[in-house]
Amino acid sequence: MTIELPTAVESQLKQAARARGISISEYVERLVAETNLRDARIAEFRAAISERMISLRAGERVDGEEVMAHLMDDLPAR
Repeated sequence: MTIELPTAVESQLKQAARARGISISEYVERLVAETNLRDARIAEFRAAISERMISLRAGERVDGEEVMAHLMDDLPAR
């Protein structure tokens, strides 16, 4: 398959792939996989927030420090 890209974008893809020692195709595949994973995590986060909002409206309360600690534990290490 051929995809036409602006020259600047193509150059950035080549440079990023070369820096990682992989082909442009593999680099693009990784970008797509990372995007899909990020989108899935965002969807999970939104669902959790929605559930929490429902429980808050129902009167359930929790300690904010505990919630933040739990959220921080779920973040990937960088």
